[in-house]
Amino acid sequence: MGGSRNIRQVDRNMDFKEASRDGMDWYTVDDPGFVLDGLYWRKPGETFRRLPLGSSVSEGVDYLAGHTAGVMARFCTDAPEIRLRAVFDDCCKMDHMPCTGVMGFDLYEGSHAAKFYRRTTRFDWKCEEYTVTVFGPGAEKKMREFTLHFPLYAHPAEVRIGLAAGARVEPPSPWKDPRPVVVYGTSIQQGGCASRPGMCHTNIMSRMLDRPFINLAFSGSGRGEPAMAELISQIADPAMIVLDYDANAGVEGLRRTLSTFIDILRAKHPETPLLLVSHLPCSKEIADPQEFTQWRWDLTSIHLAELDRRRKAGDRNIHFLDGATLYGSEPSECTVDGGHATDLGFFNVAHRMAPVIERILTQA
Repeated sequence: MGGSRNIRQVDRNMDFKEASRDGMDWYTVDDPGFVLDGLYWRKPGETFRRLPLGSSVSEGVDYLAGHTAGVMARFCTDAPEIRLRAVFDDCCKMDHMPCTGVMGFDLYEGSHAAKFYRRTTRFDWKCEEYTVTVFGPGAEKKMREFTLHFPLYAHPAEVRIGLAAGARVEPPSPWKDPRPVVVYGTSIQQGGCASRPGMCHTNIMSRMLDRPFINLAFSGSGRGEPAMAELISQIADPAMIVLDYDANAGVEGLRRTLSTFIDILRAKHPETPLLLVSHLPCSKEIADPQEFTQWRWDLTSIHLAELDRRRKAGDRNIHFLDGATLYGSEPSECTVDGGHATDLGFFNVAHRMAPVIERILTQA
């Protein structure tokens, strides 16, 4: 039944159109007027990479550092049309995460904490490059501020932003606080499995709190290695550092690494607020809470023991957030596979974590 019929033949809203490169002025994110956030070590003209080349990290971290989770380009323009050209040299296409999240870009309009979603790049999922329209055409020619969220599980080798010919480009509004919140974690923190980049919780919280976030999460590879603590400690004047890597470390890994990881961070950032976040709920735990009570308690007790020890030693800027609460009242609806978050999961995490971050930073 249905044969070879394509959904695009039935519903034209399911179709997409490749755009041409004609009639546009093409820019890179390093051109005047554009501000790139989320790549602390990158210099203009270098490849998009979340860690320095040659870092002494695991093979998995080194590979995933090329994925642009948490990266965003901000700019103002009066262009009535915006197109985006992207060429990829790596894409982690998955069976349970939409390609729009893996290798798509999201465009938001607005400034400070008043940003709203405009459009996501849509393309042939089999492609390794595309040129598409992300704003307009035919919009009124007036100055607007835009935020472009980069892909979560792909490495763009080339990104070009096309503005209608003759359009002006100006820098975006400054952040309320330019000091970044640094998040270290695992696949969920990297954005798995959001339907589009803007729905990753670090990106949601960046918009909510009007501050930059640096996403240093590495799928399957966030295990609390000292080398990662050394790299994070290189970041000058972070507003906060969030450690959320239980899912990859496990109980024994967390017990073995957490204290050393924090010691390395504290050597460079003795007063920076640290937020320890325990494991998010998973489907097995929800289905059989009795069986997983000990597992949950083991993880929580490691965090609480570390918190208590450091508080008694005089560290008042270390905090704990119970990850079991972050999906809200319906945690079973918040994952795509029993572990990785849906957009609902990310939305719930962001709206429960952001107030905690804001309260800590206000009191710091």
